[in-house]
Amino acid sequence: MRADRKRRFVLVTADVEAVLDRLRGESESPRQDFLELAKGLNAEILSFSDVIRGSWFTRLLKRCISEAVALAWLGFNRRGSFYFVTAENTALPLALLLKIRRGDTLVFIGHRLTTPIKSRMIKYFRLFNQISAILCYSRQQVQFLQSLGMPTDKVHRISFQVDDKFFSPLEQFIPGHGVVSVGRELRDYMTLFQAMDGTGIPLTVVGSSPWSKREDKTRQRDIPGNVVLRKGLSNAELRNLYRSAAVVAVPLMNVDWPAGVTSLFEAQACGRPVVISASEGILDSLDPGAAVTVPCGDAKAMREAIIRLSSKPGEAVTIANAGLESVCRTRTLDHFVTCIIGICRNAEANGNKWA
Repeated sequence: MRADRKRRFVLVTADVEAVLDRLRGESESPRQDFLELAKGLNAEILSFSDVIRGSWFTRLLKRCISEAVALAWLGFNRRGSFYFVTAENTALPLALLLKIRRGDTLVFIGHRLTTPIKSRMIKYFRLFNQISAILCYSRQQVQFLQSLGMPTDKVHRISFQVDDKFFSPLEQFIPGHGVVSVGRELRDYMTLFQAMDGTGIPLTVVGSSPWSKREDKTRQRDIPGNVVLRKGLSNAELRNLYRSAAVVAVPLMNVDWPAGVTSLFEAQACGRPVVISASEGILDSLDPGAAVTVPCGDAKAMREAIIRLSSKPGEAVTIANAGLESVCRTRTLDHFVTCIIGICRNAEANGNKWA
């Protein structure tokens, strides 16, 4: 094997430089999964930050098709022998390119592969042969891949993660005050606003995300008088907001992938009780008793659950402790990195035996 074919890459579908620049401006911040994975896998990071510095053809792909496709081409053109990719929008085009060049290891996280264009791409281009392993956060995604004919040994359900060394509880539980809701990805804030209207309980909503490109659903909306919208918080400010809440609410639309899992785990790691919509995709991330679930779109049920936890500190402590235990047991960043490294090493050791 030529020396340049021994290179290893982690392809991150985000602007890594922008993320790190923002974190450098903070006195405290959580560890980043892509840095921990690159270190553990002994790999270089390529991300959307690198696309603009790529060849004219790479920049043309970004302009004419997408940034994800351009990153796939950049990674392929670097001629690595191993790739770990953080999302399928880049991994699937890379798998297609790797049909030209056999023998590489490709492992990636499949967030939502059930969309028609992604499933057709996998099926019609027979990408199973170029994929060494796919990691999914929900059972629905695993079952869907298997229904397409993906070999069982190539599909792994893993848990999402939180840096429990940063997002951590206060030394002693306090009841907290008000409700906090964080995040942008497929949030149903209109149901939450309806639930909170007239309760007199203050609600703070941070409808922003460094990762999501979806529209902020809290903008230009009529909101109840007890709602405060915030944005631009540092990680330490966000942690303090979680710690001060009586309840953390995660209102979700019903989807087949775990939208909302980041704020769920951050709140649980901070030792706060959570009320969350029972979206199909999030259920695999919930242990029994670790949160209060309500039907998606049910403002009455969410209102009742929030009022109950706000007025019954004993039940709130029980829910909070169960949530904290669940994330610390199997859903920390260290668990996440160890699990992925193990799957990657196994994939490399076995080679693409289905190719």
